[in-house]
Amino acid sequence: MSAEGRAQMVQIAESLIQAFLKSAEEKFGEQKLTGPVLREWLPSFQKTPLFGRIMRDAHTQLLEAAAAELLRHQRGDPLQRLLVHPLTDLFEDGQLSRDILPAYFSFFHLVLGDEKDAFGGKCVAILEELKGPDHLTFSWDSFYDDPRAKSVLWAILLRVAEAFRRFDARRDWFIGLMENRPQSISLGTSAFLPRPSSEELVHFRVNEFNLLFAALYEPLRRLQAAELADFTKQFGGSPEKVLVRFFQDLAASGASL
Repeated sequence: MSAEGRAQMVQIAESLIQAFLKSAEEKFGEQKLTGPVLREWLPSFQKTPLFGRIMRDAHTQLLEAAAAELLRHQRGDPLQRLLVHPLTDLFEDGQLSRDILPAYFSFFHLVLGDEKDAFGGKCVAILEELKGPDHLTFSWDSFYDDPRAKSVLWAILLRVAEAFRRFDARRDWFIGLMENRPQSISLGTSAFLPRPSSEELVHFRVNEFNLLFAALYEPLRRLQAAELADFTKQFGGSPEKVLVRFFQDLAASGASL
């Protein structure tokens, strides 16, 4: 856990202790608060509305801290950034919720399998070369615009298209995956924080699917001449030729291509 997360836990513990001692003082008045007295009061304090409110607030604070830490980690992952980049406008204007990102990344893990690590390794190598020793002139746009990064994205998009050969069934499965939120947030290799059962499911239907996939494949619809030549050399034809059936299925679904 990050320093911010540890500080949050310390703050929660201090609040809980202070509330316990204050409630004991109000209960016993001038009586000396000895160890036995406090131990006797503890079970009663745990049944008070104040204790319940503190614990609910603590859970929410820890969940938010864990989510923020996870987001910071994801923002530094070049493969994940590459996969999210085409969707940036949809997130910024609110057409898609960033709450889908954990499920979105899970989707690529399921589709790519062991190849995900290979693609990730390529992205890390590209990133390290672009950053150089001083990192002073690096920008993420230089990573997104690098031909090698684009080649990685193209290869992944073709793998996704292969997974959608039974388009309608796969689309329904994808929508279900996006709507389901993880039951917990990872705090480390073996520690997890459960989500509140009252949290609403993410709204994700066919319209959101069409928006997402139209944006995801837009880079293949506007390749420059040199990029088109590279794509054709690597995959044996233009995107319109290689992905003709997939693009037809997306158009039939309602995606604006």
